[in-house]
Amino acid sequence: MALILQGLYTRAQDTEIIHAGDIFSNYFTYRFPSFTDATVQFKNGTLSIAKMNFNTFLCKMQFIDSTGDTLVLSKPEEIDSIRLNDRMFFYNKGYYEIIAETDSVKLTIFRKIYIDVVSTGALGLTSHTANVGSFDSYITTAGPKTLLLKNDLSVKKETIYALIGKNGITVNASRSGYLKIFANNKKGIENFLKLNKINFSNQADLEKLFLFCIQHKV
Repeated sequence: MALILQGLYTRAQDTEIIHAGDIFSNYFTYRFPSFTDATVQFKNGTLSIAKMNFNTFLCKMQFIDSTGDTLVLSKPEEIDSIRLNDRMFFYNKGYYEIIAETDSVKLTIFRKIYIDVVSTGALGLTSHTANVGSFDSYITTAGPKTLLLKNDLSVKKETIYALIGKNGITVNASRSGYLKIFANNKKGIENFLKLNKINFSNQADLEKLFLFCIQHKV
């Protein structure tokens, strides 16, 4: 799916410091309570089934291989979609989760992280490097399946809600975004927003507005 990104910005931010020597996996959080069978549709038309879960700390899809190891999908760009626990995911420079959709419009959530190395200098003052993009250089193996952090890291997590319309045009799921994607019903949407207090950072509110838009198409 080709996406044309137009002015997406963060809906929520959360920053935490994780420390050198900590067990890396202790920070993992997952979208679903357990790894369950997922259907993976590849862009070449083939299908595969594997036990998967979405790691909301890494913002990556993981699977359990035949030896029982938990691994990250190495070539997500080759995947068309992943059906997991009645949710659909697709990849475009990161994973989008579809939380509501019609034939022509999708409401999605996109999770992203930024990683900075925290350094302590003179007088105990701390500083952050520029975003390093990956944890790979900052973990070390301490034993079977145990990864330790080599540096203090600052991890900022972002949550973005987006609407994807025709031709893959993607806009922020804001007031203006809804009015653009559902341009044929601007008056109805504006009236709905006057009568309903919508928090555009709240998933339930965004789904409520999305449901109104698809039920009152003109």
